[in-house]
Amino acid sequence: MLIKEELLMNCGAKIVNFTKGKYVFKENDDVISYFQISTGTVKIVSEKKAGREFIHNISIQGDCLGALFLFLKHPYSVSAIAMENSRIIKLEKLGFDLMLKDNPKILLDLYKYTAENMHYTYLMKGFASESPSEKIMNLFNYLKKSKPPTDSFQVFLTRQQIASLTGLRVETVIRTIKKLQNLGILLVINRKIFY
Repeated sequence: MLIKEELLMNCGAKIVNFTKGKYVFKENDDVISYFQISTGTVKIVSEKKAGREFIHNISIQGDCLGALFLFLKHPYSVSAIAMENSRIIKLEKLGFDLMLKDNPKILLDLYKYTAENMHYTYLMKGFASESPSEKIMNLFNYLKKSKPPTDSFQVFLTRQQIASLTGLRVETVIRTIKKLQNLGILLVINRKIFY
């Protein structure tokens, strides 16, 4: 957890349940709350015309959503959408500001968290000129690095999500995963990818 749930609750936070597909916040909404995932998964997206979306990030338990917007005077420039039924801690901005005033160390944790997200963003943009295999393997390496070390890492992303995160077409992702499987770089069991 980025910020301890107990501290958030003591500062006036509430648990809000979001069903799959429900917006936590939408692009152009005013920023009035801090959100942190208690359970579930949420995607951060830019929505395009004709129902298309670009996934910037997939957030999991313990991650905060859109916290950097709390320090700006702009509405959200992205949307956050629950990818599964999720429990999210919501703390109004005034409570968030008072919490930071009383617990300044949290600000450093937020800086580190934001820096890690920016590193990921820069890393992914740096993949633009790489081959599809390199883009996918770099994404998997990045995801694997954030988990406890194991021999085999299960990638909990759909082919569509991998495509959105790498800027590739779904068909290219499918073909490339098959190629990487044939080379023995990854394993696919019952459509689940292990790297």
